[in-house]
Parts: sequence; structure tokens; C-alpha cells
Amino acid sequence: MSAAVHNEPPAAAVAADPHWAAKMARLKSRKAAEVPLYLWEDQKLRDRFEEALREAKTARQLADADRSNTALAKEARTAEAALETARAAYEEDCEVLTFRALPGETFADLIKQHPPTEEQAEAGSDWNEDAFPAALISAASVDGMSETDAAELLSEWGMADRVELFQAALAAQQAKRSDWGKGSGPTRS
Repeated sequence: MSAAVHNEPPAAAVAADPHWAAKMARLKSRKAAEVPLYLWEDQKLRDRFEEALREAKTARQLADADRSNTALAKEARTAEAALETARAAYEEDCEVLTFRALPGETFADLIKQHPPTEEQAEAGSDWNEDAFPAALISAASVDGMSETDAAELLSEWGMADRVELFQAALAAQQAKRSDWGKGSGPTRS
């Protein structure tokens, strides 16, 4: 019987390799994925911002297409100024909640702490649909939202906003920041 073949380089050689040490340092220093959730109070401000964005883009495209037309250039500057006014009002009205991917097995452990009821499990749920959303929102919150605060928002907000709140926290756990190298990543020499 032959001995097993080990294709791994000696640990001392790996430790002495500055290329690997630098790569490992970069991998260790990467921040966890974050997902922002934008919430606004006044739908009209958001609609006005989006309209101003479209108008400024169109006006700039027209002005750039005919650089000799000073009227179009003036319209583009006016539309861009209106966009900045609309943007300031929208940003003033907007609240941002940020959610971060949980480290290691924390997400799996959180699911284990909130198992589905028998009925929920039979329906295909992996977690307790009553308790898990608030626990995940709190655990993933960069802003420091407590589980009590998350539960309160989930009980008081309308369906669409509740879903968005939970989905933002869940999306942070599922954010993909890697690639199998199928041609879409950066090339290195």
C-alpha cells in the first residue's frame, strides 16, 4: 500500500511567503457585506427627486449632443440645480438603516435559537416566523437597533415596509462578494 500524497506546501514556507501573507492580511481585513435600507416619509419628495433626476439626465444629454446650443446648456444647468434642490429635500426626509452580514456561524446559530413551529416547518419555513425576523434585524443592525425596537417596527409598520425591513437584514446575510472566475472579475498579473 502506498503512502498518502500531500500536495500542501510546508507551513514554514507558506508563512515565509510574502505574497501569501499579504493576501491573507487583505482577506482578514475585509469588512462584512452591508445592505442599506432607505426609508422616506414623504412619497412626493421621493417622486420629485426621481423626476428631477430623469429631467437633469435628459437635459444634459441634449446639451452634450449639441454643444453649440447655449439654450440647451442653460436648460441643463437649470435642471441640474433643480435636481440638487430635490436631492437635498429627499435626503433630509430619508432615514437609512444599515445591516451587516453576521460573522462565522452566528446566522446559523440565530436560526437554531428560533426554530419554526411544527406548522411553520411543515409549510417549509427554516425559522420561527414570529420571533426570528426581529432577532435577525437586531443582530444585523449596524445602527444598534434592539430586538424590542425591531419587533415594535414589525408590529406597527405596513406589510410592504415590514417585508423590506426583514429582507434588508436577510440580504446582508446573503450578499455575494465572490466569483468563480468566469471572466467577470478583475485580471491580475
